[in-house]
Formats: sequence, structure tokens, C-alpha cells
Amino acid sequence: MKQFFEYGGRGDREISDDSLFQLDSDAGGVFLITQKVGKVEFILAYCRSAIVGRWGCYCLGTFRRSSSLDLRRSWAVLMESELMIFHAVTVYLVPEEEWMRSSN
Repeated sequence: MKQFFEYGGRGDREISDDSLFQLDSDAGGVFLITQKVGKVEFILAYCRSAIVGRWGCYCLGTFRRSSSLDLRRSWAVLMESELMIFHAVTVYLVPEEEWMRSSN
């Protein structure tokens, strides 16, 4: 995984008050959003683009992975609403996989 962007959380001093950044994944790629707790990173969601400002990270086209009970088949489940993140997260650019293009 290639780290693409790191958001420091609400009030991130690395981002000026009047700045907004739009992150768009390349064709054939998606963003993986993770949150670190201790030394472990947890996957929050995947998204196709995000808008980042000092006070939050707004993820667009967010989805999660769902799998069958036997773990032989996986598919993307769109989240009911877009994801607004206020805590520190890391954004990785990962290659799009087949399960990301299918839905149940």
C-alpha cells in the first residue's frame, strides 16, 4: 500500500483555514481510509474521492467490503451516506479489485 495522504484530525494545523483539497483516485485505483489505534490500523471505508479541509475529511462514494459466510465471495456495499471524518486518518491509494466493482 502506498500512503497517499495523512489527515491529522479536526483542527489540523498543517492545513490553513481557507484551504480545501480534493483527492481523486487514479483510474483503476481507490482510496483506503484507515484509523490507527495503538499500533493497529483499522479499515474505516473505501472511497473514490475526498475533500479535505482543516476541520474534516469528507469522503465521497464510500463503500465497505462484505463477504459470504464461507469467505469465498466478496462484494462492495455502498454506505447509506457519505462519510465525514473528524479524527486522524491515513489515506492509501490501492489498486481496484474485482469485488469493489460488484454489489450484492
